[in-house]
Amino acid sequence: MTDGQPEPIIRLFFGFDLPREIGQRAAGLRTLVTDPKKVVRWVRSVNLHLTVRFLGPSPWSMVSEIISSLGTRCADIGPIRLRIEKTGVFPQPARPRVLWLGVTGELSKLQRVEAEIHEAVQPLGYPREEREFVPHITLGRVRYVKKVTPDVTMYLGAQYEPVDCTLKVLHLYESSMGDKGIIYTPLASFPLEISDQENS
Repeated sequence: MTDGQPEPIIRLFFGFDLPREIGQRAAGLRTLVTDPKKVVRWVRSVNLHLTVRFLGPSPWSMVSEIISSLGTRCADIGPIRLRIEKTGVFPQPARPRVLWLGVTGELSKLQRVEAEIHEAVQPLGYPREEREFVPHITLGRVRYVKKVTPDVTMYLGAQYEPVDCTLKVLHLYESSMGDKGIIYTPLASFPLEISDQENS
């Protein structure tokens, strides 16, 4: 507590920014989902990202510790070349909860980033997630407040031009609610390679 006030609790996650082309592809794919009852909560194009590790609700004071603990652990991994292609859902088409875009390419490097984050944050009280890390880009989440299931048949059969991208900087984000929905604010950045200036 500070000055008699409870310490702020914020939601944190690690992830990567994505090129604008992903938002353009997403806009077209949304129209292929039959959702008359509006049960799919779509991620705004400006918020599309590749999540590597979700930390969840955390005291504000943990931010500096997380940043310090990760430090330069990822600095020698190097840029990660990926291709965004295909579509999918979790857990199954008959009752989807998450609609996503697939990720291929240098996935071993992504997995190494996830491993480095785990090694950094586990001593701070963040245990490894039970689910295996499956790289994907979340486009929408289904809210089953009604006995309605969106039809994702056309979405799953969609063909779109893949997007090639190179990830160079990992970010620690704060997720908060704003007037127009969820806002992701980068709190720290971690380059995946050491710059020439740092080497000199």
